[in-house]
Amino acid sequence: MNTLILFDIDKTLIDKSECHHQAFIYAFKKIYHVDTRVEVINYHGKTDPQIMHEVLLTEGLDENDICPFKNEFLDCLSNYFVAKVKYDKIKVMDGVVQLLKELENRKVLLGLLTGNIETIAYAKLNHVNMGHYFKLGGFGSDSYYRPNLVLKAIQRAKNDFGFMGNKNNIFVVGDTPLDVAAGLKAGILTIGVSSGEYSPDELRNSGAHFVLNDLSDVNGFLEILSKQNDF
Repeated sequence: MNTLILFDIDKTLIDKSECHHQAFIYAFKKIYHVDTRVEVINYHGKTDPQIMHEVLLTEGLDENDICPFKNEFLDCLSNYFVAKVKYDKIKVMDGVVQLLKELENRKVLLGLLTGNIETIAYAKLNHVNMGHYFKLGGFGSDSYYRPNLVLKAIQRAKNDFGFMGNKNNIFVVGDTPLDVAAGLKAGILTIGVSSGEYSPDELRNSGAHFVLNDLSDVNGFLEILSKQNDF
């Protein structure tokens, strides 16, 4: 395994999870007694703990209100999601399964770089029969800030699989400028996919090394990898 690819989940691998949104509504009300939704902020590309924090600040709570119950909130969020995801109708983005199969056949080490906490990430992907492709990751449960998740995932690849990384054989794939920024901060390659809220130009302007319209362009994705190493 001489290549590591870290995929974002929402709007990159799947369209969206309504259950995830409902889990936030439930946890905000149960733990903080606030009737609110994630849509009161721009949540795209942010970690679950970051979304929780920013929403509650927007709703007028302060740090003393928020911090003592953070872990309780995340547990509540996770428990609700795991219990209810079986009712969720999650659409896998076009081309994703074909791409993942091709990368697995080529012995690429596949991981996740997601703001979802780990239990939610795998429950979400297992619901659409894709969790088995991803051997490791950096998750919202690891850190509040997305750039830290890249370093966590790379360290897990090294520890668990003996992966030897360099600037040409690790890629972050995601649909937001925050995905791109996390990869750039870690000094690795970034592939922006404009399957979410951001256009190709917005992803290029954020510094993405490569940009695809979506992951249905399997040949284009493989060509990017082949240009960087002996893939």
